[in-house]
Amino acid sequence: MAESDTPRSKEKTDSDDVLKDMRARWDRSYDREKHNITAAYEDLTFLCGDDYAQWPAEERKRRENDGRPVLQENRLPTFVHQVTGDIRQLKPAIKFVPVDNEADEKRAEIIGSLTRYIENRSEASAIYFRAADSQVACGIGHWRVLTEYADDTTFNQEIRIAPIEDGVAVLWDADSVLPSREDAMYCFVPVDMTRASFEAKYPGKTPNEIGDIGWTHANEWASDDFVRVAEYWLKVPTKRKLALHPDGQISEITDAPQDIIAWHLSNGARVETRDSHKVCRYLVTATDILEGPSDWAGRHIPIVPLIGEEYRIGRKLIRNGIVRNAKDPQRMLNYYYSAHTETVALQPK
Repeated sequence: MAESDTPRSKEKTDSDDVLKDMRARWDRSYDREKHNITAAYEDLTFLCGDDYAQWPAEERKRRENDGRPVLQENRLPTFVHQVTGDIRQLKPAIKFVPVDNEADEKRAEIIGSLTRYIENRSEASAIYFRAADSQVACGIGHWRVLTEYADDTTFNQEIRIAPIEDGVAVLWDADSVLPSREDAMYCFVPVDMTRASFEAKYPGKTPNEIGDIGWTHANEWASDDFVRVAEYWLKVPTKRKLALHPDGQISEITDAPQDIIAWHLSNGARVETRDSHKVCRYLVTATDILEGPSDWAGRHIPIVPLIGEEYRIGRKLIRNGIVRNAKDPQRMLNYYYSAHTETVALQPK
Protein backbone atom coordinates (compact mmCIF):
# COMPACT_ATOMS: atom_id res chain seq x y z
CA MET A 1 0.00 0.00 0.00
CA ALA A 2 1.38 3.38 -0.99
CA GLU A 3 1.88 5.94 1.72
CA SER A 4 -0.73 8.25 0.13
CA ASP A 5 -3.33 5.48 0.47
CA THR A 6 -2.89 4.93 4.20
CA PRO A 7 -5.81 5.86 6.50
CA ARG A 8 -3.61 8.43 8.22
CA SER A 9 -2.84 10.20 4.95
CA LYS A 10 -6.49 10.10 3.94
CA GLU A 11 -7.50 11.61 7.29
CA LYS A 12 -4.96 14.39 6.80
CA THR A 13 -6.31 15.07 3.31
CA ASP A 14 -9.89 15.23 4.58
CA SER A 15 -8.87 17.61 7.36
CA ASP A 16 -7.01 19.81 4.91
CA ASP A 17 -10.10 19.99 2.70
CA VAL A 18 -12.31 20.94 5.65
CA LEU A 19 -9.86 23.66 6.76
CA LYS A 20 -9.52 24.95 3.20
CA ASP A 21 -13.31 25.29 2.87
CA MET A 22 -13.49 26.81 6.34
CA ARG A 23 -10.97 29.51 5.49
CA ALA A 24 -12.68 30.37 2.22
CA ARG A 25 -16.06 30.67 3.94
CA TRP A 26 -14.57 32.76 6.76
CA ASP A 27 -13.10 35.13 4.17
CA ARG A 28 -16.44 35.56 2.40
CA SER A 29 -18.39 36.14 5.60
CA TYR A 30 -15.82 38.41 7.23
CA ASP A 31 -15.40 40.56 4.11
CA ARG A 32 -19.16 41.10 4.10
CA GLU A 33 -19.45 41.82 7.83
CA LYS A 34 -16.19 43.51 8.83
CA HIS A 35 -17.58 47.06 8.60
CA ASN A 36 -20.56 46.05 10.77
CA ILE A 37 -18.32 44.28 13.29
CA THR A 38 -15.96 47.26 13.59
CA ALA A 39 -18.86 49.71 13.95
CA ALA A 40 -20.59 47.50 16.55
CA TYR A 41 -17.50 47.37 18.77
CA GLU A 42 -17.15 51.16 18.46
CA ASP A 43 -20.80 51.57 19.47
CA LEU A 44 -20.35 49.44 22.59
CA THR A 45 -17.18 51.29 23.55
CA PHE A 46 -18.92 54.63 23.03
CA LEU A 47 -21.95 53.51 25.05
CA CYS A 48 -19.98 52.49 28.12
CA GLY A 49 -17.78 55.61 27.81
CA ASP A 50 -14.76 53.85 29.28
CA ASP A 51 -11.64 56.04 29.47
CA TYR A 52 -13.52 59.03 28.02
CA ALA A 53 -14.26 57.13 24.82
CA GLN A 54 -16.89 59.70 23.82
CA TRP A 55 -14.21 62.33 23.22
CA PRO A 56 -12.02 62.26 20.09
CA ALA A 57 -8.54 61.35 21.30
CA GLU A 58 -6.79 64.36 19.76
CA GLU A 59 -9.36 66.86 21.06
CA ARG A 60 -9.25 65.40 24.53
CA LYS A 61 -5.45 65.47 24.63
CA ARG A 62 -5.38 69.08 23.41
CA ARG A 63 -7.84 70.25 26.07
CA GLU A 64 -6.05 68.36 28.85
CA ASN A 65 -2.70 69.87 27.82
CA ASP A 66 -4.27 73.34 27.96
CA GLY A 67 -5.78 72.61 31.37
CA ARG A 68 -9.33 72.87 30.05
CA PRO A 69 -12.14 70.65 31.43
CA VAL A 70 -13.04 67.42 29.61
CA LEU A 71 -16.44 66.30 30.90
CA GLN A 72 -18.53 63.34 29.82
CA GLU A 73 -22.26 63.50 30.55
CA ASN A 74 -23.22 60.05 29.26
CA ARG A 75 -26.97 59.97 28.62
CA LEU A 76 -27.00 57.12 26.11
CA PRO A 77 -27.70 54.34 28.67
CA THR A 78 -30.96 56.08 29.53
CA PHE A 79 -32.25 55.74 25.97
CA VAL A 80 -30.99 52.17 25.64
CA HIS A 81 -32.71 51.22 28.92
CA GLN A 82 -35.99 52.63 27.67
CA VAL A 83 -36.03 49.87 25.04
CA THR A 84 -34.41 47.06 27.01
CA GLY A 85 -36.64 47.84 29.99
CA ASP A 86 -39.73 47.23 27.85
CA ILE A 87 -38.21 43.94 26.70
CA ARG A 88 -37.69 42.88 30.31
CA GLN A 89 -41.28 43.74 31.19
CA LEU A 90 -42.55 41.62 28.28
CA LYS A 91 -40.65 38.60 29.68
CA PRO A 92 -39.93 36.88 26.35
CA ALA A 93 -40.29 33.09 26.34
CA ILE A 94 -40.68 30.25 23.86
CA LYS A 95 -44.28 29.30 23.10
CA PHE A 96 -45.65 26.32 21.13
CA VAL A 97 -48.82 26.49 19.06
CA PRO A 98 -50.48 23.46 17.38
CA VAL A 99 -50.70 24.09 13.64
CA ASP A 100 -51.18 20.81 11.73
CA ASN A 101 -53.48 17.78 11.82
CA GLU A 102 -51.04 15.76 13.94
CA ALA A 103 -50.92 18.34 16.71
CA ASP A 104 -53.38 19.15 19.44
CA GLU A 105 -53.58 21.62 22.28
CA LYS A 106 -52.71 19.04 24.94
CA ARG A 107 -49.54 18.02 23.13
CA ALA A 108 -48.55 21.65 22.67
CA GLU A 109 -49.16 22.22 26.40
CA ILE A 110 -46.91 19.27 27.31
CA ILE A 111 -44.13 20.46 25.02
CA GLY A 112 -44.55 23.97 26.42
CA SER A 113 -44.14 22.64 29.96
CA LEU A 114 -40.93 20.86 28.98
CA THR A 115 -39.67 24.05 27.36
CA ARG A 116 -40.40 26.08 30.48
CA TYR A 117 -38.38 23.56 32.48
CA ILE A 118 -35.47 24.00 30.04
CA GLU A 119 -35.74 27.79 30.28
CA ASN A 120 -35.91 27.72 34.08
CA ARG A 121 -32.89 25.46 34.54
CA SER A 122 -30.96 27.52 31.98
CA GLU A 123 -31.89 30.88 33.54
CA ALA A 124 -32.94 31.74 30.02
CA SER A 125 -34.43 35.14 30.88
CA ALA A 126 -31.01 36.55 31.75
CA ILE A 127 -29.59 35.10 28.52
CA TYR A 128 -32.39 36.60 26.40
CA PHE A 129 -31.94 39.99 28.08
CA ARG A 130 -28.17 39.94 27.58
CA ALA A 131 -28.53 39.23 23.86
CA ALA A 132 -31.26 41.87 23.56
CA ASP A 133 -29.04 44.46 25.27
CA SER A 134 -26.42 43.90 22.58
CA GLN A 135 -29.05 43.95 19.84
CA VAL A 136 -30.45 47.29 20.99
CA ALA A 137 -27.06 48.91 21.58
CA CYS A 138 -25.09 47.86 18.51
CA GLY A 139 -27.53 46.01 16.24
CA ILE A 140 -26.62 42.37 16.85
CA GLY A 141 -26.81 39.78 19.63
CA HIS A 142 -26.83 35.98 19.86
CA TRP A 143 -27.76 33.09 22.14
CA ARG A 144 -27.56 29.37 21.55
CA VAL A 145 -29.03 25.92 22.24
CA LEU A 146 -26.84 23.01 23.33
CA THR A 147 -27.12 19.59 24.93
CA GLU A 148 -25.28 18.34 28.00
CA TYR A 149 -25.27 15.35 30.33
CA ALA A 150 -27.71 15.74 33.22
CA ASP A 151 -24.85 14.95 35.63
CA ASP A 152 -21.57 13.04 35.68
CA THR A 153 -23.20 9.71 36.61
CA THR A 154 -25.60 9.26 33.69
CA PHE A 155 -25.79 9.11 29.92
CA ASN A 156 -29.06 11.07 29.86
CA GLN A 157 -28.76 14.41 28.13
CA GLU A 158 -30.72 17.60 28.60
CA ILE A 159 -31.21 20.70 26.48
CA ARG A 160 -29.78 23.99 27.71
CA ILE A 161 -30.15 27.57 26.49
CA ALA A 162 -26.76 29.24 26.79
CA PRO A 163 -25.23 32.68 26.15
CA ILE A 164 -22.65 33.53 23.52
CA GLU A 165 -19.84 35.54 25.07
CA ASP A 166 -19.18 37.78 22.06
CA GLY A 167 -22.30 37.97 19.93
CA VAL A 168 -20.79 40.63 17.67
CA ALA A 169 -18.07 38.26 16.42
CA VAL A 170 -20.43 35.53 15.17
CA LEU A 171 -20.24 35.14 11.38
CA TRP A 172 -23.03 33.74 9.22
CA ASP A 173 -23.21 32.48 5.68
CA ALA A 174 -22.63 35.49 3.43
CA ASP A 175 -25.56 34.41 1.22
CA SER A 176 -28.19 34.01 3.97
CA VAL A 177 -31.01 36.55 3.89
CA LEU A 178 -33.65 35.43 6.42
CA PRO A 179 -33.69 37.28 9.77
CA SER A 180 -33.51 33.96 11.64
CA ARG A 181 -30.57 32.85 9.45
CA GLU A 182 -32.28 29.46 9.07
CA ASP A 183 -31.26 29.51 5.40
CA ALA A 184 -27.55 29.79 6.31
CA MET A 185 -25.36 26.89 5.22
CA TYR A 186 -22.64 27.61 7.77
CA CYS A 187 -21.85 29.69 10.84
CA PHE A 188 -18.77 30.57 12.91
CA VAL A 189 -18.73 31.20 16.67
CA PRO A 190 -15.17 32.36 17.51
CA VAL A 191 -13.65 32.55 20.99
CA ASP A 192 -10.18 33.93 21.82
CA MET A 193 -8.33 31.85 24.43
CA THR A 194 -5.09 32.67 26.18
CA ARG A 195 -2.24 30.61 24.78
CA ALA A 196 -1.62 29.00 28.19
CA SER A 197 -5.24 27.84 28.43
CA PHE A 198 -5.19 26.55 24.88
CA GLU A 199 -2.01 24.53 25.34
CA ALA A 200 -3.35 23.05 28.59
CA LYS A 201 -6.68 22.05 26.99
CA TYR A 202 -5.30 20.86 23.64
CA PRO A 203 -1.80 19.46 24.23
CA GLY A 204 0.19 18.70 21.12
CA LYS A 205 -1.43 21.40 19.00
CA THR A 206 0.83 24.15 17.66
CA PRO A 207 -1.27 27.09 16.44
CA ASN A 208 1.82 29.21 15.86
CA GLU A 209 2.74 27.03 12.87
CA ILE A 210 0.52 28.58 10.22
CA GLY A 211 0.26 26.00 7.48
CA ASP A 212 -1.32 28.31 4.92
CA ILE A 213 0.95 31.34 4.80
CA GLY A 214 -1.13 32.88 2.04
CA TRP A 215 -4.29 33.11 4.15
CA THR A 216 -5.09 36.76 4.76
CA HIS A 217 -6.54 36.28 8.26
CA ALA A 218 -3.97 33.77 9.57
CA ASN A 219 -2.25 36.28 11.87
CA GLU A 220 -5.62 37.25 13.39
CA TRP A 221 -6.11 33.70 14.67
CA ALA A 222 -2.89 33.32 16.67
CA SER A 223 -0.42 35.53 18.49
CA ASP A 224 1.98 35.23 21.39
CA ASP A 225 -0.86 36.01 23.80
CA PHE A 226 -3.99 34.33 22.44
CA VAL A 227 -5.31 31.63 20.11
CA ARG A 228 -8.63 31.87 18.31
CA VAL A 229 -10.82 28.76 18.51
CA ALA A 230 -14.01 28.73 16.48
CA GLU A 231 -17.06 26.52 16.36
CA TYR A 232 -17.65 25.81 12.69
CA TRP A 233 -21.24 24.78 12.02
CA LEU A 234 -22.25 23.65 8.56
CA LYS A 235 -25.06 21.90 6.75
CA VAL A 236 -23.96 18.83 4.82
CA PRO A 237 -26.23 17.92 1.88
CA THR A 238 -27.91 14.50 2.15
CA LYS A 239 -30.77 12.58 0.55
CA ARG A 240 -33.93 11.46 2.35
CA LYS A 241 -36.36 8.85 1.06
CA LEU A 242 -39.99 9.24 2.12
CA ALA A 243 -43.05 7.04 1.66
CA LEU A 244 -46.52 8.63 1.52
CA HIS A 245 -49.26 6.08 2.28
CA PRO A 246 -52.84 6.30 0.96
CA ASP A 247 -54.08 7.20 4.46
CA GLY A 248 -51.72 10.22 4.57
CA GLN A 249 -49.17 8.67 6.92
CA ILE A 250 -45.53 9.47 6.07
CA SER A 251 -42.66 7.09 6.78
CA GLU A 252 -38.97 7.81 6.40
CA ILE A 253 -37.22 4.92 4.67
CA THR A 254 -33.87 6.52 3.91
CA ASP A 255 -31.77 3.65 5.27
CA ALA A 256 -34.38 0.92 4.85
CA PRO A 257 -33.42 -2.26 2.95
CA GLN A 258 -34.86 -2.85 -0.51
CA ASP A 259 -37.46 -5.37 0.64
CA ILE A 260 -38.95 -2.82 3.06
CA ILE A 261 -39.13 -0.23 0.29
CA ALA A 262 -40.81 -2.82 -1.94
CA TRP A 263 -43.34 -3.53 0.82
CA HIS A 264 -44.26 0.16 1.04
CA LEU A 265 -44.70 0.29 -2.75
CA SER A 266 -46.87 -2.83 -2.75
CA ASN A 267 -49.17 -1.19 -0.22
CA GLY A 268 -49.81 1.78 -2.50
CA ALA A 269 -47.27 4.18 -1.00
CA ARG A 270 -45.67 6.88 -3.10
CA VAL A 271 -41.90 6.86 -2.58
CA GLU A 272 -39.85 9.99 -3.28
CA THR A 273 -36.26 11.03 -2.70
CA ARG A 274 -35.81 14.55 -1.32
CA ASP A 275 -32.83 16.85 -1.01
CA SER A 276 -32.05 17.42 2.63
CA HIS A 277 -29.11 18.12 4.94
CA LYS A 278 -27.64 17.30 8.32
CA VAL A 279 -26.01 19.81 10.68
CA CYS A 280 -22.40 19.12 11.69
CA ARG A 281 -20.08 20.85 14.12
CA TYR A 282 -16.29 21.24 14.05
CA LEU A 283 -14.05 22.97 16.55
CA VAL A 284 -11.16 24.49 14.63
CA THR A 285 -8.18 26.79 14.76
CA ALA A 286 -6.54 28.28 11.70
CA THR A 287 -4.45 25.13 11.23
CA ASP A 288 -6.14 22.25 13.09
CA ILE A 289 -9.43 20.49 13.64
CA LEU A 290 -9.67 20.09 17.41
CA GLU A 291 -13.02 18.27 17.50
CA GLY A 292 -15.50 16.85 15.02
CA PRO A 293 -17.26 16.29 12.88
CA SER A 294 -20.13 15.68 15.28
CA ASP A 295 -23.75 15.60 14.13
CA TRP A 296 -26.39 17.85 15.65
CA ALA A 297 -29.81 16.30 16.24
CA GLY A 298 -31.72 19.16 14.62
CA ARG A 299 -32.53 20.67 11.25
CA HIS A 300 -31.11 24.13 11.97
CA ILE A 301 -27.81 25.49 13.24
CA PRO A 302 -28.46 25.99 16.99
CA ILE A 303 -27.30 29.62 17.07
CA VAL A 304 -30.06 32.23 17.44
CA PRO A 305 -29.42 35.77 16.14
CA LEU A 306 -31.13 38.93 17.37
CA ILE A 307 -30.94 41.52 14.61
CA GLY A 308 -31.31 45.28 14.99
CA GLU A 309 -32.00 47.71 12.16
CA GLU A 310 -30.64 46.64 8.78
CA TYR A 311 -30.35 48.63 5.57
CA ARG A 312 -29.43 47.01 2.30
CA ILE A 313 -27.71 49.34 -0.16
CA GLY A 314 -27.06 47.29 -3.27
CA ARG A 315 -24.85 44.42 -2.14
CA LYS A 316 -23.82 46.19 1.08
CA LEU A 317 -25.63 45.49 4.35
CA ILE A 318 -25.51 48.10 7.11
CA ARG A 319 -26.67 47.15 10.60
CA ASN A 320 -26.99 49.38 13.64
CA GLY A 321 -28.65 49.84 17.00
CA ILE A 322 -29.64 52.91 19.00
CA VAL A 323 -26.14 54.21 19.69
CA ARG A 324 -24.97 54.67 16.09
CA ASN A 325 -27.03 57.75 15.29
CA ALA A 326 -26.79 59.20 18.80
CA LYS A 327 -23.01 59.63 18.83
CA ASP A 328 -22.81 63.16 17.45
CA PRO A 329 -25.56 64.56 19.73
CA GLN A 330 -23.76 62.96 22.68
CA ARG A 331 -20.45 64.52 21.62
CA MET A 332 -22.17 67.89 21.33
CA LEU A 333 -23.59 67.49 24.82
CA ASN A 334 -20.17 66.66 26.25
CA TYR A 335 -18.64 69.68 24.52
CA TYR A 336 -21.38 72.04 25.70
CA TYR A 337 -21.09 70.85 29.31
CA SER A 338 -17.32 71.21 29.20
CA ALA A 339 -17.52 74.68 27.62
CA HIS A 340 -20.16 75.79 30.12
CA THR A 341 -18.10 74.55 33.05
CA GLU A 342 -15.04 76.32 31.68
CA THR A 343 -16.94 79.59 31.27
CA VAL A 344 -18.34 79.45 34.80
CA ALA A 345 -14.93 78.57 36.26
CA LEU A 346 -13.37 81.64 34.64
CA GLN A 347 -15.96 84.06 36.01
CA PRO A 348 -14.74 86.31 38.84
CA LYS A 349 -16.07 85.58 42.30
